[in-house]
Amino acid sequence: MYESDLLWRVPLEELKRGYTWDESTDTFICLICGDQFQKGMIYRADDLYYEAEKFTTLHIANEHGTMFHYLIGLNKKLTGLSDLQKNLLQLFYEGHSDNEIVSKLDGGSASTIRNHRFALREKEKQARLFVAIMDLLEKKNGSGSKKSERTSRQHAGAVHRTVAVRDNNFSITDKEYQDTILKYFIEGPDGPIISFPGKEKKKFIVLQHIVSRFKAGRRYTEKEVNAQLEQVYADYVTLRRYMIEYELMDREPDGSAYWIKEEVTPMSKEKRKELLLAYKETKRPMGIYQIRNTVNGKIFIGSSRNLDGRWNRHQFELGMGMERNKAFESEWKELGDKQFAFETLELLEERMEGYQDIDQELETMLAKWIEKLQPFGERGYNLL
Repeated sequence: MYESDLLWRVPLEELKRGYTWDESTDTFICLICGDQFQKGMIYRADDLYYEAEKFTTLHIANEHGTMFHYLIGLNKKLTGLSDLQKNLLQLFYEGHSDNEIVSKLDGGSASTIRNHRFALREKEKQARLFVAIMDLLEKKNGSGSKKSERTSRQHAGAVHRTVAVRDNNFSITDKEYQDTILKYFIEGPDGPIISFPGKEKKKFIVLQHIVSRFKAGRRYTEKEVNAQLEQVYADYVTLRRYMIEYELMDREPDGSAYWIKEEVTPMSKEKRKELLLAYKETKRPMGIYQIRNTVNGKIFIGSSRNLDGRWNRHQFELGMGMERNKAFESEWKELGDKQFAFETLELLEERMEGYQDIDQELETMLAKWIEKLQPFGERGYNLL
């Protein structure tokens, strides 16, 4: 999903209507997808013609529905709403009575729904007070200054993160750093991550490692930042946002340029050598594997020196459209990754004594399994 940085910086009224006005370019910008519509231009839709602002509202309605449904569909980390609260707000929005909601939820009572209404109103009051507090804080620091602009951006959904970075710096030891990198970068320090951590401290460690892929003192376009982050994790928008929130990267207010912050210390050559050595010394399962489509039984067979890392690599490549077998990629996208199982067919043990040609042994094992299972055509995804 596209997520415009403007979404976190526009006034409340603009957030509710779904678009903003950019004076520098004379354009109306959709906050959901980022599409821009030039003032003075006439746009056509269904054989009718509209000026730019009217067409922007029409675009939002046709392409995205209502802002209510878009905002309520954002994940819990952004809205702070539980699934139950989202369902209730949806039903309130549709105008259902408390008794109707009870029947739709298949449980509870009208008094329970009234209690939920009360709790949501209390949440609204708290949100209003917090917005007022942050607005007063911004004005106290000097409205319109660069410092104020940075503070405003940081507090738009990231208050607890910036406080943690400034006050505690997470107190990361060398061992914690190394253990976290080895856990999430299982293909090596320069590879992709298997997932994005849930805990704040681990998030910061992973992002601190990723930022070393950017050069200090250089200004990047958003497209260049995205291209770099996409090599690490499919959801590059999340990585980019967190790098800003954790004060590892900064940007121009309009998103025209990004750069690594001056106070960010790049990884030293010694630390990088230690990571590479630790990765090499970590024993990882080697052998032959298959990826099995649990719906139709088709399989892909491969070999790897790092079975865990290979599964991660397959998921990354299939999700990003980088798989050579397009039939495999198509069924992966159609059925979803949950319908595919990664299974070890045979492990290769590393000998402690004597010479061992691991690549040759893996090649021999792979040829044996391919001959046995014939994973081609209707039976599988391997290419002849």
